[in-house]
Formats: sequence, structure tokens, C-alpha cells
Amino acid sequence: FTMPKPALFSGSGAGCPATTFSAWWENNCSIILLLEGRVRVYNEIFIPLVGILVLVAVWILLQRTRLGMVIRAGVQDREMVEALGINVRRVFTLVFALGVGLAALGGVLAAPSMGLSNMMGESLLLNALIALAIGGLTSYPGAALGSLLVGLLQQFMIKYGQIGIAIPFTEIIFKPTPPIVPASTVLLMVIILLILPNGLLGKKE
Repeated sequence: FTMPKPALFSGSGAGCPATTFSAWWENNCSIILLLEGRVRVYNEIFIPLVGILVLVAVWILLQRTRLGMVIRAGVQDREMVEALGINVRRVFTLVFALGVGLAALGGVLAAPSMGLSNMMGESLLLNALIALAIGGLTSYPGAALGSLLVGLLQQFMIKYGQIGIAIPFTEIIFKPTPPIVPASTVLLMVIILLILPNGLLGKKE
């Protein structure tokens, strides 16, 4: 089942594709022309913006609030936090609920593009683990950086799988096949972990 996109991002009539954001707002176009390219407003502008907002909000929660301090302390020394009279189990239950809520938000945002199913998260789980390993298991900014690298690499391989990559000093055109796309992220993870065992921004505990 594929959910329809919100009406704000599904227009295709007169005035579309839009050439300015004001024209997009007036016509609710699904596509806007930017930098000499066709940009899908929902997939390539709205979802990344929501992702950035969620990223910043979670960082503020973890680093600038009392709850975030308790979460970080509970991960490092649960017994000490409990000795201070804080119910760590309740806090961790709240963290789990927050994670479920974020997963649900991701599912709702992805549904118009990926379709709804009870298995839709499985295709993203491996990429999430790879991104986490690349960025560093102990680093929140590292997880964000790892996700960005995995996404960019996959899109690069998909793009050049269609047009090919010219091998320098030869006439060979290399066209990555579909199985190479997931393999490329695994290879990137292996290379980074061989050089930096804790990931790009991870710290040795």
C-alpha cells in the first residue's frame, strides 16, 4: 500500500514544475526547478529538512536538558544514577518510546515513496547499522555523518550505474551493477574501521 503524498507536494497542473518557491507554494507543485535540475520537493527538500530538525532536536534533548543528562549518565553508570534516587528503568522506557515515535515518524514520511508494509524497516536496518559503525558507536554527530556518507555513496553508485564511470587513462566505462550499491557501503565501512577502529568520530571507551 502506497500512501498519497500530502496535497502540498502533489500538484502537477498549470504552473508546474515551479521555477521559484513562491510559485511552488501557489501551485503546490511536486517538482521545482533548481540549479538547472528537477528537484522533487517532498523527497529531496521536505524530508531532509525534517531529518535535520529531528537531528537538532534530539541533540538538544541529549546535551542541553536534565533528561538528556540522566540518559547519558544512566548509560555510563546505571548503579550510581539509581543511587541518586532516579528510576533509570522508567527513563530508559521513555527513551525506548521516543525511539519508537521517531521510527513511526520515519515510516510515515517514507510511506509515500516506499509504500507501507510491516517489513519496510528491514531494508533500512542494515544501512543504519553500517552508518553507525562508520560514524562511531559512541558519537551522535558521528552517526549523523555516517548516515550522510552512506546515503551519498549509494546515490553516487546508483547515478553512475546508469551513465558509467570512466576509468582514468583507459577507454573503459565502468557501470556499477545493482548488487554493488549495498556492497559499496560495506566496503566503505570495512576501510574506515581498518583505519579508525572506533569510527570517524567515535571515542575509545
